[in-house]
Amino acid sequence: MRRTSTLLGAIAAAVLSMAALPAAASAVDDPGALVVGGHNATEQYDWMASLQRAGQHSCGASLIDQRWVLTAAHCVQDAKPADLGLRIGSPDRTKGGTEAGVAKIVVHPDYAKRNPNGDLALLELDRAVPEKPVTIADSAGPVGTPSRIIGWGVTCPVRGCGEPPVQLQELGTKVAPAAECTLSSIDGKTEICTGSDELLANACFGDSGGPQLEGQPGDWKLTGITSRLGSVVPVCGTAPSVYTNATAYKGWIEQTIG
Repeated sequence: MRRTSTLLGAIAAAVLSMAALPAAASAVDDPGALVVGGHNATEQYDWMASLQRAGQHSCGASLIDQRWVLTAAHCVQDAKPADLGLRIGSPDRTKGGTEAGVAKIVVHPDYAKRNPNGDLALLELDRAVPEKPVTIADSAGPVGTPSRIIGWGVTCPVRGCGEPPVQLQELGTKVAPAAECTLSSIDGKTEICTGSDELLANACFGDSGGPQLEGQPGDWKLTGITSRLGSVVPVCGTAPSVYTNATAYKGWIEQTIG
């Protein structure tokens, strides 16, 4: 049973990355269609990054130091530094902000050993960037704590349904009971089950690696990293999503970036 749960979790993680999707056949549907269920970002997130391959958005990432970004391990598990690029600090994934290359990829050792947990990776940039990094919180809030997720994942809920939006999306979420993500074999100590009060609203394909935030506008702290769907059904928003608890790995992160 454990092996089956681990396999299902890996599949759920893979489908959240745009790299796992076929080329979209059409643009995003109605731009008023409100990540799935969200809306255009209402504030500037200087540290938000689009992780790209061949100039195309693949996953989200967060600048946590002038030379380091944090993302999901499954976003880079088959990549070399030269394969990756980042656009940092722009709500438009196609222009603006600061562009940087990747000099080094550091995948958490648990994930490298095919442990179902530890879905995080640090990318050292090829140069320092001017944007202000986001602070990692000391701990994630308890069940019911309001949070926010942001990203350029598709805004329609099924695989291959459209292209990722050009403008950064945001959605109000909350920390959900771990039991609501049990189909994805969640580890309550190192992962966060993240739900929404909105119907069919949560992270979707292309949001992997992006942040979960707690706090308030202008004063957000990073608590989670988008990891995988919380349901085995590959339809976004049908269940809470699973986020790697960045606060649980804060010591490893600080040690790695020096």
